[in-house]
Amino acid sequence: MTAVSRSYQPVHQPYDPWRDLQENWPQIKVVHEPMAGRLLGELRYPIIALRAGTSAAQRRCTLAHELVHLERGVGDCGIWAAREELHVHEVAARRLISFAALARALCECDGDGSPGALAQLLDVDRQTLELRLARLTPREMADVRAMLSWETRWVA
Repeated sequence: MTAVSRSYQPVHQPYDPWRDLQENWPQIKVVHEPMAGRLLGELRYPIIALRAGTSAAQRRCTLAHELVHLERGVGDCGIWAAREELHVHEVAARRLISFAALARALCECDGDGSPGALAQLLDVDRQTLELRLARLTPREMADVRAMLSWETRWVA
């Protein structure tokens, strides 16, 4: 795979993988096509294939995931493929769900919204939300706990 390495630089607006694609990867073409199994996307430089029939949130998350692969420039990972996939998915999840956006969404759901409702508020798929929640930093987790306990004290 021949990819131009670049590093994602966060900005003060929500991450938009479609804008990232347009601004930083103009040579990449996105196509929608049927895919076998559970695969939602595939990088075949200079093409990113997204599974036909998926939701907008799934396409957004899958595109973000494939863009991280492009940035990393990693081809075949061999025995480390599962570890690389998890790392790439975690990077994409952090970009798509900033802690500030997560905190706002939790407040909107009153801290007890279903994962599906929370994912919908954040415009991501459940898998991405669940990974982001599972990989909260200790500081983020403490902030969420404090925020949720504060919410429940004042709701009564």
